[in-house]
Amino acid sequence: MNVWKQRVLPVAMAVSLSAGLAGCATTEAGSAASVYEKGEEVVELQFWTSAAEEVNQQLVDQFNQTRGAELNIHVNAEYQGDYWEMQQKVNAAAIAGTLPNVFIDEVAMTKGFADSDIILNLQPYIKANDFDTSDFKIGDLGNLYVNEDLYAFPHMRSVPVMYVNKTLAAKAGLNENGPATFAELEAYLQAAHDATGEPPMYLFNYDFWVMEALLHSYAETTVVNGDETASNINSEGAVKLITFIEDLESKGLIKVLGVTDSDAFYAAIANPATALIFSSIGGYKTFAGMAQESGIELGVSMIPAGESGTRGVPVGGSNTYLANTGTDIEKAASFEFMKWLSDTEQAAYASASTGYLPTRLSSLDTDLMKETIAAFPGYQVASDQLEFSKMRPMTGAYHEIEDLMGTRINDIWIDNLNIQESLDKLAEEINGILNR
Repeated sequence: MNVWKQRVLPVAMAVSLSAGLAGCATTEAGSAASVYEKGEEVVELQFWTSAAEEVNQQLVDQFNQTRGAELNIHVNAEYQGDYWEMQQKVNAAAIAGTLPNVFIDEVAMTKGFADSDIILNLQPYIKANDFDTSDFKIGDLGNLYVNEDLYAFPHMRSVPVMYVNKTLAAKAGLNENGPATFAELEAYLQAAHDATGEPPMYLFNYDFWVMEALLHSYAETTVVNGDETASNINSEGAVKLITFIEDLESKGLIKVLGVTDSDAFYAAIANPATALIFSSIGGYKTFAGMAQESGIELGVSMIPAGESGTRGVPVGGSNTYLANTGTDIEKAASFEFMKWLSDTEQAAYASASTGYLPTRLSSLDTDLMKETIAAFPGYQVASDQLEFSKMRPMTGAYHEIEDLMGTRINDIWIDNLNIQESLDKLAEEINGILNR
């Protein structure tokens, strides 16, 4: 069954003194979580955005022209870079006392922001506004919550998928859907390599989110244990995966690219000799356009299955966070903006404009999403893959751990280091971070 059907200017510039509050609920900090009521003056909000810059700005423009104009709320969007740049800027702004009212960042950062008191528990606002969250089906996998409380709204959702050069596959006599299992991968890549004489697959090692999918699917293991107190990166499965990739790279069948090679990785999508790439469905429409300009028909398939048919893909993408800053009126206005941003039509617009999956079941009933899925069948592949979805680690130190793992594993492949010994040392470093 389809998973969509299974689950359910720093700080405000001009704060209206005449804006009203109603339907208050009390937060843990004792302040009022209120229902926003329109005042005579405009409430200005600062909204930091990350990824999908153009689409986020378009959504803000729509809000300011419609619901925002009705409510005397004006949102100022300011793009801050990728998820990691945003995390650094939010942490710095928290120290400096210059947090924006609302911001977007990656799903795995919820607990870290909550533990640092940077974001607000949304439960009092949900209660005061009688807001129904049951339509948040996709991404309702834990990365919105801290304990049992909702601390974020889903914004855009993504899973890693396998992009297939269907044009090359047809020329080489290969399955245009790519290899279905990791057992088929090497033979598939060898045939593509024989047809072009070039590396047929690129792996972006900096994107450890993709490695999480490989650990789940190929190696049946995870980055950290269930309670996030110890690393699994030196487990038998992880060693087997790193060895598998090293073997393919030594044969010229995979080219691993590091953090400084991101441009080369994305350029490879438009290279006629590239057969396969593992990356986010969030880039689907951009990648398809790049490939088309090079005469490539780009397909989307699931990440291959492991030995016993195992699959597992981490659900990533972005959340919208209500920052712990500003007046009660600004916070109420911010929640009003978050409600609009996450609503059916806006979720559909964000999905159809990018490749990310919509975050509401009701978005699938819109004409826009029906037309989009019909024209771009990869959306359906990604949604079907949600059957194998996994929650990302929640520890606030996870990005630090991701950076460390990317660097150390890259060293193994570049310097031909002993894999088990190197991963044992890496696990010790990660355990030190998890338990400090």
